[in-house]
Amino acid sequence: MGLSHEKLFQVSAGLLATADASGRFQRLNPAWERTLGWTLDELRSRPFIEFVHPGDRQATLAQTAELFKGRATDRFDNRYLCKDGSYRWLGWSAEVDMSEPAPERLIYATALDVTADRERLSQLAQAIQQARVYETLFRVSVGLLVTLDLNGYFRHANPSWERLLGWSPAELTSRPFIEFVHPDDRESTLAEAAALFQGKTVIRFDNRYACKDGSYRWLAWTAYMDADEDGSARLVYGTAHDVTSYKELLGELERTLARLRDTMQAMSTPLIPITDRIVVMPLVGQMDPERISQVMSVALEGVQSTQVDVVILDVTGLKDIDTRVAAALVDTARALLLLGARTVLTGIRPAVAQTLVGLGLDLSGIVTKGTLQSAVAFALQAGPAAAAPSPPAHRAGRL
Repeated sequence: MGLSHEKLFQVSAGLLATADASGRFQRLNPAWERTLGWTLDELRSRPFIEFVHPGDRQATLAQTAELFKGRATDRFDNRYLCKDGSYRWLGWSAEVDMSEPAPERLIYATALDVTADRERLSQLAQAIQQARVYETLFRVSVGLLVTLDLNGYFRHANPSWERLLGWSPAELTSRPFIEFVHPDDRESTLAEAAALFQGKTVIRFDNRYACKDGSYRWLAWTAYMDADEDGSARLVYGTAHDVTSYKELLGELERTLARLRDTMQAMSTPLIPITDRIVVMPLVGQMDPERISQVMSVALEGVQSTQVDVVILDVTGLKDIDTRVAAALVDTARALLLLGARTVLTGIRPAVAQTLVGLGLDLSGIVTKGTLQSAVAFALQAGPAAAAPSPPAHRAGRL
């Protein structure tokens, strides 16, 4: 070997070596010690295969056999043991000069430390595998998955959109997303989207999306924005699921509850006919402002629709009658008088009588009776003429 070649052999960053047919290194350059930590004498002291990772030995021996058959190696990777017990990946290129006599034939090899490349390749392979998993999940997910950009367009939409709403991913990404939202939900939806792009990280809300057939489906959303992403490329990541059936069930439940409330209200202020001209309204429980208003409405509407002459308000079942309730009963009686019906108030207790007197209320047109039976008897015995409203005067019966 010439002086210049020897110098290159010594300073080369690559690992240069020759090995004989017995499997031992002959010549090694200093890069081996720098890379693996073994001295050159230590590397030559035993067969090179003992330095090879057990998992790579079979392939290495097979490759060595091919070399001695005249087949050069352009690239072969295996792991070599370092003196500290770790392993480094080496990338080999080698050949045997078959023109030399067989006993003298050597492997001429060069290797580079490719550990970092192998690690990056392993990381890349893992990333690719993970990306494939996510891509598969994106395609097969029954949930609706999207990304939204700053311009208000969906960037990605999985196939579930087409299965649920009829729009293909290409159609969904071709125009502003807000055009698919029900007009009544657009203002609130834009406000939620703006909150995300202004720094709110997670939002949850419901809105209606248009189907391709013109109908709408309710979607329940969870949307997230990664604040660490670059501002110009920042995306909102959203997932939604169809809650239309739940919304319909909730609506039906609300309608049922409304009907139940109406029924309970009607039961709490029933207008019971005695004859075609006499009705009784028994009041029970506690009176609040809403129920007081309801009593007057039911009484007035009932008189107007039935044209009865007498309304008996039975307050026996009321827990308490304060000044507000007492005044409301008198106001109801006056309103009924304007419709041509007389009020008979029954069930008055002594404390209530004192309340009425103490208020100084005008009891014109109101007849009071101690019991419901006496009130009904009065109304039955009094003919239509007697039951008709009389001129304004204090005509309260006995208290």
